[in-house]
Formats: sequence, C-alpha cells, structure tokens
Amino acid sequence: MKIKKLVFNKQGNTSLAVSHGTEWILLKQLAEEIKDNNLLAVCNDLISFLQYRETHKDKIDQIIALAKKTSFARPDMEEVMIFKPILYRDFMLGEQHVINSGRGMIKNCIPSMYPILKVYEAITRHTFPPLKPKKAYYENPVYYKGNHLSFVGSGSEIQYPDYATVWDYELELGFIITKQIRNADEKTALDAIGAFCVFNDFSARNVQIPEMKQTGFGPCKAKDFASSISNVVVTADELLPHLNSLKTRVIINNETVATGQLNEFLFTLGQSVAFASKGETVYPGEFMGTGTIPNCCGLENRHLLKSGDTIRLEIDRIGFVENNVKREF
Repeated sequence: MKIKKLVFNKQGNTSLAVSHGTEWILLKQLAEEIKDNNLLAVCNDLISFLQYRETHKDKIDQIIALAKKTSFARPDMEEVMIFKPILYRDFMLGEQHVINSGRGMIKNCIPSMYPILKVYEAITRHTFPPLKPKKAYYENPVYYKGNHLSFVGSGSEIQYPDYATVWDYELELGFIITKQIRNADEKTALDAIGAFCVFNDFSARNVQIPEMKQTGFGPCKAKDFASSISNVVVTADELLPHLNSLKTRVIINNETVATGQLNEFLFTLGQSVAFASKGETVYPGEFMGTGTIPNCCGLENRHLLKSGDTIRLEIDRIGFVENNVKREF
C-alpha cells in the first residue's frame, strides 16, 4: 500500500491518503463517510495508521476497495511531508559505496593524494589500502545518529550552508519503525519496520574528512543541515518481497546520471535494526537509512551539485524525492 499526506481544505487541514488504482483515497473523508471512529482517530498520523493497519489489514483493504468517489482526493490537493521522525539513525550497509566514495573523497578533498591512489590501483589492480573499511565494519552494521529535526519532504528547497564547497547527495532506502523493540532478534527487528521511503542524505563533503578523520567524531556539520524523504511511503509487506530487485536512479536537471540496485547490502535490514536495539529501546517513529546505494552519490558517479540544480532520486515501487538546491545567504 502506498500512503501520502494531503492538504484537503483552505484551512490547511491534512489527512493521509492511500492509493487505490490510479486514485488516492482520503482516509479522513472515508472514515467520516462510513462512520468509523477508529479509522478517523488514526487518519492523520502515519505511525498510528501503520500500527492500526497491522491488526486491521483485511478490514482496511475491504473498505478501500468499496470507497465511493466522494472520498477520492482531488488532483490539486497539495502533498506535504508525511511524518517527522523522533530519532534518525543512518547505516552504512553498502561496502562498495564505502570504497568508491572514499576514492571520490580523496579526489575532491585531498587532491595531492589522488595521483598516488591512481598509480597504486593501476599497477596492482587492487583497491588502494586506505579505502578499505576497517575490520570492525564487517562485524556489525555500523550507523551514526543525525539531525532528525532537519528533515524535509519532496519539493522543499535545500539550502547548503556557506561553509559547504563540495555539494553531494546520497540515495538511500529509508525505513520507518512502528513497533517498540529491545534486544530483538533479526526476525522481530524486521517486523518492526512499518514502511519504506526514498531518502536523500545531503552532504557537505569538504568538511566531512576533517570532522571524521581528524577528530574521530561525526559526521555532524557535514550532514546535519538537511535530509529529505519522499512524500510517498510504501508499506513493508508490499515492498519487502521485491527488495533485492529494486532499481534506483539519480536524476539531475532531468538527466539520469547514475543508476543502482538494492542488492549489495553487507547486512540485512533485520540484522541492522536488531543491532540498533541492542542494549537500548528502539521506538515507533524512529527513522533509519540503509546508507548510500552504490554509485548513487556524487563522489562515486562524479556528478556533484551546484546552486540551482534540481536533484531527483528514484526507487522502483516507491517513487521519488526531488529537491532544488541553492546556497544559503
């Protein structure tokens, strides 16, 4: 099931809407028409609706199938950000992304080292040793916690701060937690995921190396200024059976500059969420990202951003997140 949030009147009131063929059904309108107070209570909150759907899926599917045209959303209704995370964790599940982006980081941020890298890899036909992840990377699905308050939806303008000189984006699969877990096993952790979205982790690469390599902390100012998520989410039961076959696309100013696929994760999503719950409680409303899909950031595909660009990231079966970028003044 696809879900988004729409503004349905001049007062700015909102309601979740669910897809039905080529139409979108406004849950508030539907709940009022069929006099379903339980559905009405969750019609404007994504987490509450996903939790309600968990135990009422057949009922919801039935009433949506029988929905009248009076509950259909109008084409002119504005989409808004579907939910605001209470916490944000970002994993780094793509090993090839780690290597490729490291190569791009050296080229763009430590150019004096790049000729050495090129010569080494040309002669040995092996990865430049500093690019390889450390041993600990292969032992657990590592993540960092970012700024959940800087999330915006598709269509919002992104302002890069004045200290940013290397503007990048990162196409990721985002997932939304709808169950409370602690010390969960892989299956229980996977079941805690309620929905997926397209996620763009914007980055100022020129400050990322000083933050992470020189201090041992971070990233912070390299990423905390903005992240964006698609206005449409897809329920986990609909997406998970197709996860490894999903294709991704990076589109800048209407030109497809890179593609990828969700089949190169070092750890499963269940293993990742389970690790996050080790020794701490993971709560409904948390947001997590997979880390960049290989080849789907500018450091890897050599298509960085500049002021005025429009960046659109797509994942099959979900949709897209699109934002215009400019420099903050």
